[in-house]
Amino acid sequence: MASTWSDSRVLSATVASTAETEVGSVNVPSNQTWLINGLFGAHAQGGTFRIAIDSIPGMNGVRIQNSVDGNTLSAGGNGSSEIYPANFVVQGPATVTMFTSNLAAGSATATAMINYQVTQS
Repeated sequence: MASTWSDSRVLSATVASTAETEVGSVNVPSNQTWLINGLFGAHAQGGTFRIAIDSIPGMNGVRIQNSVDGNTLSAGGNGSSEIYPANFVVQGPATVTMFTSNLAAGSATATAMINYQVTQS
């Protein structure tokens, strides 16, 4: 019998570069299917973030960062902090990796959040 639930992961890394930098990754176990339904990315320097899924190699996955404050979804004065809706089905085993590309090279914590629904067999 399969079970289903919703979950999320927050990944973070200190980034002081404008070059694309990995924020972190999560593994989808072989007995799970994830429906990734929301993405959020932030860094004090602004820029873009990207999701990469090894089982979907042709995916672009780039979005504008949601905020300059990764500690809150509604930081005042930081623009739109709404979570981006997504619709990626990922069958495990797979690796989901988040990256950031910042507008300036100031050192700060890059944050990425992945919301997903899990179906486990």
